[in-house]
Order: sequence, then C-alpha cells, then structure tokens
Amino acid sequence: MLGIIKGDIRYEALAELMPAILSNELYDFLDIDVLLLPFGGIDEDYNIKQSKLNLLDILKENAIKTILVGNANSKLKELCEQKNIKLIELLKDYRFVIPNAKLTSMGIIDYLSRKNLAVSDQNILIVGFGNIGFTLAELLKVNDCSFSIFPMNEAEEKYAHLLGYKTTDYKEYDVIINTVPYNIDWDYASLKNKRIIDVASAPYGFDINKIYEYGICYEIVSAIPSKFAYISAANIIKKYIEKYV
Repeated sequence: MLGIIKGDIRYEALAELMPAILSNELYDFLDIDVLLLPFGGIDEDYNIKQSKLNLLDILKENAIKTILVGNANSKLKELCEQKNIKLIELLKDYRFVIPNAKLTSMGIIDYLSRKNLAVSDQNILIVGFGNIGFTLAELLKVNDCSFSIFPMNEAEEKYAHLLGYKTTDYKEYDVIINTVPYNIDWDYASLKNKRIIDVASAPYGFDINKIYEYGICYEIVSAIPSKFAYISAANIIKKYIEKYV
C-alpha cells in the first residue's frame, strides 16, 4: 500500500487516482510499504517537511520497502541504506523529470499570458538550458515568440545553437525567466525595468537583497505543475509509480 504525506495538492489528487493512504496523522499510516514524501524530504532530525510527522515514527509502525522523494538529503540517504529501503529521488530520474519539465513549461506559458499580453508579444530570455529551459524554448518557438537563451556553459550554448536558437546577453531582453538554482553574477543595475520570473528552486538565481536594493521587478514562481494543472501533475507521479515502483 502507498502512503502519501498530506500537503501538496497534487498529492491529494494522486490519492484519488490510485489506492493510497493520504494523511498527516501517524495513526493512519498502517500496513504501507511505499511512502511518498514531500518533494523537500526531511530535515536533519528526520522531521518530514510540510508536516508534523517524523519519518522514524512511521518506519517503526510499517515495513517500508520504498521511499519516494524529490531530492534526498544525506540523512535520508543514510537512513535508507541502513534499513535497506529503496530510495527514489524523482527529481534526479529523467523518466519523471522530463514530463514534469514539460508540464512546468506549459505552466510558465500560462503564467506569462495572464497580464493580457500574448507570449508572442513578449521579448523573452531563458536563463539556463537544462530540462525546463529546453522544453520552454520548444513551446515559445511554437507560439512564435521572440526569445533567446542565456547558457550557463559551453555545452548548453552548443546545444542551443544546434537547435537553431539564439544565445545572447541578458541585458537585451525585457522578460527574464531563470531556471538555474544558484545565484549568478549579475549586473543588477542593468536589470531595472525588466520583469524577472524565477522558476528555479532555492537559492534561486538572484541575490534577494540586491533585488530589493535596486527595486527590480522580481517574481518567484514555485511548484508550477501543482499550481497550473495539479491533476496532470498527479498523473505524472501515478504513471511513474505504476511503471517503476
């Protein structure tokens, strides 16, 4: 039986799509052998993020064989190794990452269109050309949008050019979408009068103190699959569990 820690709305949808126990109460988790943690996993004391539960308490009451999480910290990795539990990091498995990146990119297009301005009328720069950058570029191209790539390394630049995309400096674009989860060495003064949308995970792509110092228009948009289409996001997890767990 699959146990799901209650929290993310896509997890609630998942519990309606397949047999599962969804709860944030310890007494509900009985006879489960697969446990789906929040994407953030656990802290250094084994407390499950976004809940009041401790993972050790759940393990005492159940014979858990598999734990799924977004990213695992060292504590979770060590615990699973000690107890011979199979640990699956969804955000490190391309079989989950690719469909999730596609849904994220669809959500970004939807978000960009909410201010009564079509994406085809926006001048957009994608920072980073990983999973989200790649799928977002595909959608922007289909939408006949003017965009370019700001690659993080030579490999990203090469693949962008192989696909026929422009690469350019970030100073030339009005809308900047960051997909890179670390602070980049920006010329913050040049970012004034630009709209920055950060879809990366913490610590994001910008120094928040400098963003405030320069009065830059900056939006952190997180957990896009859940906010954009949580049932579709749940289906991605469901298909992964059914096929690979």
